[in-house]
Amino acid sequence: MKSACFWVRVGLHECRLLVLCISITAAAGAIQGCTDKPPPVRAADASDRSPREPVVDSPKRSSETTPYRAKLTARGAELYVPPWFMPNNKGRYDLIVHFHGLGKLQEGNLDRSQINAAVVSINLGIGTDGYGSAFRDAQSFTKLLDETQAELDKSGRAPNAKLGRLALSAWSAGFVSVAKIMSDPSNAEKVDAVVLADGFFTSFTNVKKRIINTPSLERFVALVDTASKGDKLFVITHTAIPTQDYPSVEETVTKLLEMTSSQKTPSTAVGPRNMHETYTVHRGAFHVKGYEGLTAGDHIKQIQAMGETIYPYLRTRWEQPAPAAAAAPPGVARTAP
Repeated sequence: MKSACFWVRVGLHECRLLVLCISITAAAGAIQGCTDKPPPVRAADASDRSPREPVVDSPKRSSETTPYRAKLTARGAELYVPPWFMPNNKGRYDLIVHFHGLGKLQEGNLDRSQINAAVVSINLGIGTDGYGSAFRDAQSFTKLLDETQAELDKSGRAPNAKLGRLALSAWSAGFVSVAKIMSDPSNAEKVDAVVLADGFFTSFTNVKKRIINTPSLERFVALVDTASKGDKLFVITHTAIPTQDYPSVEETVTKLLEMTSSQKTPSTAVGPRNMHETYTVHRGAFHVKGYEGLTAGDHIKQIQAMGETIYPYLRTRWEQPAPAAAAAPPGVARTAP
């Protein structure tokens, strides 16, 4: 059994910060492709999983029986089109762009949530340097979307269709790319949803007193306000992994909730992969779920479980004819492609 000690650096505003150095088996690392088997999952309370009945604005499911995969020229980017993917009746298709983690992980999350969307997974390795520099130029993201359109045209899975709704998705260090993209107003305007799994960071203005750099969170304060009105979707899940020289995800999220006067509701629900909730926040289309967990394995579960903890919100929203917010966690109706 090989052991890999890795360093993840996370930063905003050119801040280089050390996240974790945790020894895990090489086969279990989500960045390298997780193959570890999770512990048995104890179902959450039925009241937390009550299904919603969405109004579907899409044609019949595709007759395709195989997915479509393609590597894009953008470094670390690969496209996955599930067999059930179909543009809607208005000739538009939905797209998720996910940052950090092998594409196979998002394929699994898409399969569990059954979202009618294509996904581009971008994996730039360990640390935040690659994710920070890849989209420093605002045009880089536009080029990625253009290449995705060209590849979909080539696939024949979306004939004459154009991009409709767009979601930015990230785990861990991938959040840095999301922050870069959202810092450009023209790119932010294109985004209908931002969904983050254990990846929401900033820096301290005073490390000893653990005073958080609040100006760096202002754009996300605005996103909370927009999502609370149902105009966009914003979802965060996180562990309780502590950090020293920079705010942990839990601390950063807590500060965001304080800045937006968002109230936590205590929770004891047990979700997928035996993940124990500690609290939830639901304000329109703004949702947060805090979980127990202090280890690398807990961190990895956050990306593995996105198809059950985060993507159901996206599916419910995108199956509505117009943006609509879920007041409580939606369930996932598993259907055949």
